[in-house]
Amino acid sequence: MMARNPDSRNVVEFADFISRRRAKGTALAALVFLIIQGILHPVFRTDGYAQSGPRSYMWAVNAALLLALILPAGGLIWGRRVRELVNDDVSRANARTAAAAAFWLAMAIALGLYALPLSRAMTAHQAIYLIVMPTTGLAPLVFAWLESRALRDG
Repeated sequence: MMARNPDSRNVVEFADFISRRRAKGTALAALVFLIIQGILHPVFRTDGYAQSGPRSYMWAVNAALLLALILPAGGLIWGRRVRELVNDDVSRANARTAAAAAFWLAMAIALGLYALPLSRAMTAHQAIYLIVMPTTGLAPLVFAWLESRALRDG
């Protein structure tokens, strides 16, 4: 079996491998994020977890790292040619579409929170969490779906 690195494979085949792995990995990371946040929802806890120093920021750090997965930075460690193939026009368009979908979801949630009377009792951290958490999950999922569809269509 051949090793999976650019020295032993055609650059195009290797970039295709990286693209497919990125689509699957991005979807998996987004699903894990949504499941964990759905279970833990740290800003709504009353046991002091949400106010406990660095731990209180971990969901935000995780969200930022997850959003970084849709940046056109895939293949950075594999060299310029692989990076160009992995981050082609289709991939960049998919990332823009995913970001636009997340933006519109964020706006819908924010406007909904503004209109709902129950949100008046929420803290700013709670409202921000309710906007950021689902949109952070949506963007990579849309990106992964579009990437998978593009890779499947060839």
